[in-house]
Parts: sequence; C-alpha cells; structure tokens
Amino acid sequence: MAAKLSFEKGGDFILETRREVELYLASRRIRVRARLQLYAKTVVAFTVWAASWAVLIVVRPGIAFGLVALGGLVVGTVLIGFCVQHDANHGAYFRARRLNHLMGWTADAMLGFSSYAWRVKHNVAHHTYTNVDGYDDDIDQTPFLRLAPAQAPKPWYRLQFVYVWPLYTIMVLRMQIGGDVAAFVRGRIGRSTVRLPRRWDALGVVAGKAIFVGWAVVVPLLVYPWWIVLAGYAGFTMAVSIVAATTFQLAHSVEDADTLTPEEVASASREWAVHQVETTVDFAPHNRILTWLLGGLNYQIEHHLYPRVQHTHYAHIAAIVQRNCARHGVRYTAQPSLRAALRAHTRHLRSMGRLGLPVELEMG
Repeated sequence: MAAKLSFEKGGDFILETRREVELYLASRRIRVRARLQLYAKTVVAFTVWAASWAVLIVVRPGIAFGLVALGGLVVGTVLIGFCVQHDANHGAYFRARRLNHLMGWTADAMLGFSSYAWRVKHNVAHHTYTNVDGYDDDIDQTPFLRLAPAQAPKPWYRLQFVYVWPLYTIMVLRMQIGGDVAAFVRGRIGRSTVRLPRRWDALGVVAGKAIFVGWAVVVPLLVYPWWIVLAGYAGFTMAVSIVAATTFQLAHSVEDADTLTPEEVASASREWAVHQVETTVDFAPHNRILTWLLGGLNYQIEHHLYPRVQHTHYAHIAAIVQRNCARHGVRYTAQPSLRAALRAHTRHLRSMGRLGLPVELEMG
C-alpha cells in the first residue's frame, strides 16, 4: 500500500489570508446576514421542489405545463444539492455536527445518493488530494475519460471532448443505482478508506434511498403509465446530472488547473493552501444569478480554502484570497464567464485526448 500523501501546513500565504478572512467574519452583522441568506435560499429551494412535485402528482398537467413543472423540479433539486446538502455535508450549515449530517441527509432523500459515502468521496478524497492522480476520485474516470497527463492514452480519448457530455448526463444516475454501494464493497474511494455504515448511518443510507425511490418512482407510478414515469425520471436525472458534473469539472478539469502525480506532490513539499489554489479555477465570478443558483460553487478556490464557511460568504472572501495570491506569487485563475470556462474545459479534454498518442492518430 502506498504511503499516505501529506502537504506542508501553514505558510505565509494562508496565514495572512486566514487573518484577513477571520477579521471579515468577526462582524456579527456579516455572519447573521450570510446565514439568513442561506436559510432563505433553503426555503426557496424546498418550495420550488415541493410545488413542482405537487403539480406533477396532484394536478397532472398536460405536456406543456408538465414539462414546466418537471423543469421546476430540476431547479429545486439543483438548489437543494448545491445550496443545502453541500454546505451541510461540509459542516457549514449549522454549528452542530449532528444537525449538519441531518440536513446533509437531503442528498439521500432528495438526490438519491448516500451522504455518508459522499462525505468521504468529496470532503476527503477530493478536498484533501485535489487533482492528484490516483487519490482524487473525481479525476479517475478511466477507461471512459482521460483527465490527467499520467493516465494511459487510448485512441478513443481523441473524441472525449464530444462524447463527454452524454456521459455527464448519467453521473448522478450511476451514484443513485449503486455508486455508493460499490464504494462500501471496495472499502475505499481513491486511496481514502470507506467503512461500512453502522447503526444510524446504515439506517440513513437505507431510509434515504427508500424515500427517494418512493417520491421519484413509486408515487408517480400510481398516477402515470410506466413509460411516462421512466421518461420523466430519465429527463429529470439527466438534467440534474449534467448541471452538477459540468459545475465541478469547470473548476478542476481545465487547462489552467494543475494536475499532479503523487510523486510530484511528494517531491515538491507543496503547501496545502497553495496546492488548493493552483489546482482549482473560479468561473463567472461577477455573474450574480449563476452564483446564486450554484451555491457559490463558481468560487471553487474560496470553497476549497474555506469549505466549512457558508457559501454566501465566498464572493466577499474572493477579493481577500486574490489579493493575497498576488502578494505571495500564488497563481490565481478565474475564467470571466461560463462560456470561457466551458471552452477551457473543452480545450483540456482535447489536449488530454491527444497527449501521448502516435503522430498518425494526432493528425486528421
């Protein structure tokens, strides 16, 4: 078994940044305002979700209004995923750990995947070892995608910039139908250990999956033919999935984000905070609508440095981080728009797809 990777702690960059961020967060007025914004967004998210689901099940509208209601269900679910469960499972929603886990359980009941497994996959494997090949499970998508230079080239990767979008539509479905169970069986995600859930955790996994299947499949089957339920479920899941997958990939699988091997990390004595900044990219930082909808996850640099801070602070923290990056020579990258970020992601996919292939395959 490979030795556990570690990063250098501290450093002038993060010490000075932390000092300024703590000064900003010291204001009670600022903290209360951000918390109220988060809670108000939670009310909006659940209201949109519940109203849309009720229209579909109780009103049973025609095709046009049914598609509108299904779109509302997608929007409500995306808001719950990005703005509620994400903050909660990072420990940012409440002060109490148990309350955060309870709110984070919305991932199980509303999105259909285990929050218990997700906390290991996302909080540990991804946030600790961001863009480290073999450790960060998010960039290990072989044999379907090549997202890191150290991964072996394959001829079909030349077209990954084309076929990646259909793959993104099934990411959430994969998590719903067995991705979390597969992690329990393997006992690991990347190089991070996943223990079998016990007692309340096990109950949460089973009950959450049952509730999700109940509202998403069983109840609709009581009022609609099976083929309409299948089509609706597929459309709903694919829409949520492509939004979620694209959002996370635009932050890390782009040409301006470092991707490293474990050997490179071990030999460079890399500071953890610097590593987080230089393996991550912000996008569309001045787009307030996108920031609101994505739960601040277009500010991924700030999120990686302060995952336990509510996302409603990220836009303010970004100015502090950017200023200290310039002061300490740390590369800070922010794509100006969603379009620019999508182009950067596409260029990265094309580059990784061609890298290391014979010349005759690179041409044409």
